[in-house]
Amino acid sequence: MSAEAAPIRLAQADWFRRVGEVASSVGTDRFHQQLVELFGSTIPHSASWIIRYSRVAPPDVIYTWNVPQDVVEFYSARCAPLDPFSAHWKRFEEPGVRTLAGFDRGDGAAVDPKPYNRLFKAAAKISDELGVFFSTVGNSSLGLFLEREKGRFTAAEIERTKLVFPVLDGFHKTHIGRIFDRLRFAGEVNETQLAGRPTLVLDRHGLEIFANAGWREAAAHDPAILDAVASAGEERQITLPDFLLKIERFDRYFPLAPSGTMFVLAPKPEAGAEGAAERPSSAIESGLTARERDVFDLVMAGKTTGAIAQALGISKGAVKNVRLRIYRKAEVSSERALVQKFGRPAT
Repeated sequence: MSAEAAPIRLAQADWFRRVGEVASSVGTDRFHQQLVELFGSTIPHSASWIIRYSRVAPPDVIYTWNVPQDVVEFYSARCAPLDPFSAHWKRFEEPGVRTLAGFDRGDGAAVDPKPYNRLFKAAAKISDELGVFFSTVGNSSLGLFLEREKGRFTAAEIERTKLVFPVLDGFHKTHIGRIFDRLRFAGEVNETQLAGRPTLVLDRHGLEIFANAGWREAAAHDPAILDAVASAGEERQITLPDFLLKIERFDRYFPLAPSGTMFVLAPKPEAGAEGAAERPSSAIESGLTARERDVFDLVMAGKTTGAIAQALGISKGAVKNVRLRIYRKAEVSSERALVQKFGRPAT
């Protein structure tokens, strides 16, 4: 492992540059790597890890820096079941800051670190670990860890980490929120169009991560939907009496549900309907509220957000919120798609 780098002071320009890099990476695959680098820039360390902790599964190593592969494999095979950070999280599910040395001092509420220390500290050639844990999302939590080859993390460094933690946690919550927004509205996850469609996301153990109101309503009225989910196997699409159940499996790096599965209920095509024209605007309008119909008519007439706000006497933000509801009900993700689907009325 390389020598420890000098820490960055929080008032230095480089700190703000790194904060900007994390902000620009929110919602992308590189986000958590940028986040652990921001964390590590303030505390001298020799290596770093990102580990996902689960209520029902062993700790899962997501990313490491300056850690030999044989150490990662040894941790996963021999040390993960003994990890005191994992034991403490499963017991309390507390977000915040902890150190490995703190378990030796009895800060771990009866978590015994000795078996882990005997195996892992010797194999990894470290003397202490400093970790931050984020809030539980979908039966799991993410931990960022810094390791030190010599000496323990000091009280001042722990206090500095506690000072930085709200920044790290805020970025993490924003990142998870962006992923959820994509599931709910934008249809950007693995290019699947999800806007307005009943959607369920399960983790790799079959535990629910996310289900929108449309899914809950459909599943409550049709038991065949949950039966199909339970028996999906490797299928990518299942035909139900009233829906098509589309199935997408995430890779192990997907931040919301690594190695999880997403189920989406799509309208079932009618026999002989292939190539048929999209439903007329009157069909979508019948499912809109009075306010949504007003906005829909003005959008289809080519009016801008500002013009719609002025015509209806509401704010631009309110218009944008109504637009999103219309897009979900119309199963589109943009004004352009809405117009292509229903067409502007002739003038």
